Amino acid sequence: MNTKKIGEVWWYDIGTKTRPVVIIDEGDVLTEVDITISNVTSQKARGKYDVELKYWQEAGLKKPSVVRCGKLTTIENFKLKRSIGKLHPEDLFAVLETVALRAQDNIEKVKARLVNNEEG
Repeated sequence: MNTKKIGEVWWYDIGTKTRPVVIIDEGDVLTEVDITISNVTSQKARGKYDVELKYWQEAGLKKPSVVRCGKLTTIENFKLKRSIGKLHPEDLFAVLETVALRAQDNIEKVKARLVNNEEG
């Protein structure tokens, strides 16, 4: 059973670098081996899918941090190395709302393509 929860911050090996990630989706009964994560960085926010964490210290992070909600990855949950902490509810809601915004923007792009193909 997966004990990792949405909003938790973990260390994850990405190639040669270990970086913090936030769990965005903990899976369900059928896919509990897989979880969806989003990268955390100490770089500045670059776009509308980046969320600056207000309570980064409470999350166990050492520097002011940004969650890159436009860069979601699904991994096997055992690949997460060590728990760092968890997001403050206000930061978690901002992250999840931004993930939902990204999904809605993608829906709108697909709708526009379908309309353009029907007209063309």
